Amino acid sequence: MPSVGDTLRERREERGLTLDDVSRQTRIRREYLEALESAQYDRLPADVYVRGFLRTYAQLLELDPREIVRAYEQERGTPALVSIAPVSTPPRARSCALPSIGIVLFATLAMMAFAVWVYYGVLHPTTVPPTATPRPPTATPLPPTSTPRATPPTAGPTPTPRAYRGLEAVFQVSAPCWVRVIADGVQVFQGTLPEGSTRTFTATNELQVRFGNAGGVRVILNGQDLGVQGAPGQVVNRTWRAEQ
Repeated sequence: MPSVGDTLRERREERGLTLDDVSRQTRIRREYLEALESAQYDRLPADVYVRGFLRTYAQLLELDPREIVRAYEQERGTPALVSIAPVSTPPRARSCALPSIGIVLFATLAMMAFAVWVYYGVLHPTTVPPTATPRPPTATPLPPTSTPRATPPTAGPTPTPRAYRGLEAVFQVSAPCWVRVIADGVQVFQGTLPEGSTRTFTATNELQVRFGNAGGVRVILNGQDLGVQGAPGQVVNRTWRAEQ
């Protein structure tokens, strides 16, 4: 069976159309049309755009768009699509400023000593506690010694939660990986990320990423650890969209 690209090219040539003619009528870039006819899908945007190009191209050539898309799916396979909403309000971080055991013990003992002093020194001044040792009489009575009160520990400042607008993807590279990044329809990066490097990419609505070595990159999206993106040497396409 002829490929999808061969079918489109042969039908276009039968109708006497050039790629420039098709580009003007469909408003699809010439380089995208060339990539469709030569099955060079890595030169094209995300899968959802490729399907739209194929439907528009097929309608112009009076081919069945559903048959063309179905043949494309059989020829290429369906790439993985991941949609995730941005973390607009991350969960409140727990405070780590907990009182130590020593402070709690000191405060407990101080409160007990204060209660004993109030009971025997204020409410019952003539009563001697059972465990107290009798003092010898002195000429000048000594003033009662005040018992220090424990100062309650103060909690440290609560971290301010970070709010994300749109998408923020952090790539942590453990092995060299070729990456192409398209943010909101514009290619912002294409190249090899070296081992041990960290790169951050942002977008308002959508991030499209192609990993040439998915086993070498861990992705943290809007503060959520998505883990390693695949097996070593595996080519993986990812698309993340912000929730409107």
